[in-house]
Parts: sequence; C-alpha cells; structure tokens
Amino acid sequence: MVDLSSNLLSGAIPSNIANCSFLNSVRLDSNKLDGPIPAEIGSLNRLKNFNVANNMLTGPVRRFINATFPPESYANNAGLCGSPLKACVTKRIGFHHILLSTVLNRRVQFACGFVTGWSLFTVLGIYLFFLGLPGVKKMLLFINKRTKVMVIDGNESPQREEVNNDPKILKMEKIVTRMSFLELSKVTLNFSQDNEIGNGMLGKVYKALVPNGWTVAIKRFHVSEDLEEEFVSEITTLGSLRHPNLVPLIGFCSERDERILVYKYMPNGNLHEWLHSTDDKARLLDFNLRVKIVLGVAKALTWLHDGGNFHVVHSNISTQCILLNENFDPKLSNFWEATLAKTNDIDSNLSLFPIVECLDFTTYKKDVYRFGVVLLELLTRKKSYILSCSSLNLSSSSFASPLDVDKLLLGQGFDNMVMQLLELASDCMKFIPDQRPTMQQVYQTVAAIARVHDQTEDSEIQLHVD
Repeated sequence: MVDLSSNLLSGAIPSNIANCSFLNSVRLDSNKLDGPIPAEIGSLNRLKNFNVANNMLTGPVRRFINATFPPESYANNAGLCGSPLKACVTKRIGFHHILLSTVLNRRVQFACGFVTGWSLFTVLGIYLFFLGLPGVKKMLLFINKRTKVMVIDGNESPQREEVNNDPKILKMEKIVTRMSFLELSKVTLNFSQDNEIGNGMLGKVYKALVPNGWTVAIKRFHVSEDLEEEFVSEITTLGSLRHPNLVPLIGFCSERDERILVYKYMPNGNLHEWLHSTDDKARLLDFNLRVKIVLGVAKALTWLHDGGNFHVVHSNISTQCILLNENFDPKLSNFWEATLAKTNDIDSNLSLFPIVECLDFTTYKKDVYRFGVVLLELLTRKKSYILSCSSLNLSSSSFASPLDVDKLLLGQGFDNMVMQLLELASDCMKFIPDQRPTMQQVYQTVAAIARVHDQTEDSEIQLHVD
C-alpha cells in the first residue's frame, strides 16, 4: 500500500513504481504531479484502489489488467483524457488527408496481415501434421497435470479453482494483498524446515525473500477449522490499523484448507528471546534501550485504547509478541485475541471484526496488567508466569526491591529511574482493576522518564490512524 496523498509532491510519477508488484493500493491524489501516467503502472495486477485526482497530469488514462477505476480517481486533472473521462482528441491535419491515409493504411495492413497469417498457418499446419503431434500431446498432458492437485512434501497444494471466494475473504482483499499458495510455497522452498524461524500456538513461521526484494515472515496456520476466527481477526486488525509500533501485515493466503499470513520481517526477533537466552545477549539491552522499548509498547497500547473512531484491547500482551526491528523499535503482534469496541463512526474495513457494543472498564485494565508484567519482566528478567503468580502476594513496596532488579542494570547510574519503573509496574499489576492506571497515564509516566535519558523529544500521543 502506498499513500502519499496531500504531500505537495511535484514532478512526474516514476515508472518504476510498477516494480512493486504486490501493491494493492496507490494514492497520489492532491499533489502537484505533472506529465503522463506511466504506461507501466497498468501492469499492477493486484490493484484494488488507485487515485491520482487533484494533480496536473496529462495524457491518456491507463488501462489496468484486473481493475477499472471511477472518474473520481482522475478528477481535476485538466490534461487527462480517455475512459472513464472524456475521449482523447487527436490533432486535425485535414479531413481528406486523414481519410486517404486511413484507407491506404488499412489496405496495406490487410495485405501484410493476409500474407503473414497464411504463411504462418501453412508452416504450422505442416509442423503439426508431420512432427508436432507428439509434442502437443505432451504439452496438453503437462497442463492437465498442473491444473490438478500438486503434492509438496506430502501436503496437497490448493488448485486455482479452489481459491476461497467467501465474501468475507474477498472484502479483506481491499485492505491486505492476497497471495497465492504456490507463490508462498516457492519463496519458502516448499516450506522447508531450513527456512523455519518459529513454531507457535497458531502455526509455524518461515523467513523468505519475495520478488520485490523484501524479507518477510510467513506464518502458516495449523490445519484446523478452529483457527478461522483468529485468522480473520489478525487480518482485520493489523490490515486496517496503521501505527509505527504495530507489526506491518503485508499479505494473506486463503486457499482450500490453507491459512497463511505474511508480515514484514523483524530481524531482531522478539523481546522474550533477548531477555531469557544468555547474559551476553541481555547485556546489549542497556537501560536506555529497555526504556525505548517499553515506551513504544505503551504508546501503541494507548493509541489502541483511545484511537478516536475505534477502541481495541489487545488481550494478549507479552514479551513474546513484542517484535524488534533493526533499530530495536518495538512492534506489537499477535492480535488474534483482540477485541474491538463499537463507535459512532467505525471504519468499514473493521466491520469484519468481532465487535462489541462497548468495552467494560475492566477490559482495558487487562491490557494494563499485562503491560505491568512485561515491564517487570524487562527490569528483572524473571519469567512472566513467575511474576504473575507472585504479584498476588506482593505489596507495592516489595515489588520495588532492588534485589529483584536485573543485575545488568544495577550500578549504571539509573537506579532511581529503575525504582520509578518498578513502582509503575506494581501499580499496573494491582489486584483490583479500578486501582490500576490507564494506559495514557502509564505512557505519560514512561515518557517523562524517557525524556530524562533523551529517549524522546515528543511526549504527545498521536491518536489518529496513520
């Protein structure tokens, strides 16, 4: 998806945008772009949304392989012409000259076409009669086999005719690119174990390089009808919501009994691995970096809880669903247990999601509690299940004991800040939900600590959909 609308862009539309073959939405409206629409852009066969209105473009409207777009997509470009706009008018040189040229051209074209066609037909007929029949038979047999089910490592891959065309799935194509099982099988080398990078509750995850040069993480769901709801939930949340601290969902596949999600690959894995593997690895997570991670998670949850036209509760926050990119920016994942609250003006793309009339106050506080567990795990490097069980018997003061803090953080000049974060974790994990702070209060507290360490210059919370 490319959305560069209202950015005061000028110049021509680059033709190499056609190299992004997985694009399903291109919005370049309300800029100052000029020149023609590149012919190459018509080869984007996955496009569902295209808008170049309110520019200074000229020339013919391009035809797309699998889509047509309304006049509104090209409006307010005085130089554009052709369907669905007014027809293009060629320059008049003179009626008689044009008529004579047309008649002569048609006669010449007919004569050339007749001679060429007859020659090719004759040669082809001789070839088929004497030599080509065995080859044609082999080709027909090959095509017939390819249309049948192909077995890959003991698993049957779906036929093209058995692509899931359920209305719910078709609607999801508008927000996330749909990919075929065969293309995903190809880039993972038939889901080779050598490409496997994870195995979770929902399925296995594979690392792959797709044709446009992106490295992606491909989650292949376990074959089970019980996971259909989780599959849809993940697409409708991550496919519709855009935020710097949510993992980008690139595509999905729904064919026969296959359910696959494609995400942007996060090279630094998940936070759980960094905290609980080795001291050497955890040592790289210094205090400032840990504050940066917890700040990003708090910002994402605040945005989800108070996002204006929607309110989402994640319900499954843990260090395992916090992924880290190359700069250790945190990205929330695993939205298959999320809950969406009904609002007055909800995005139509989210209408597929299981919606409740309103979220109970205590529902939000479940995310706050789980955030507190993550924060405490980040500071102590104790496993989350130990922290959750012990929190029922610990008071706020016992939470804040320096004896519980990860020894790698002690004596680094941040002891006072560590204690403040321990107190915050304790508040988030209070037994009575009403006594826990909101995520907005949590974010403001962490942001104040982060500013001290130059982690952020902006304490404002952006609550609009990016």
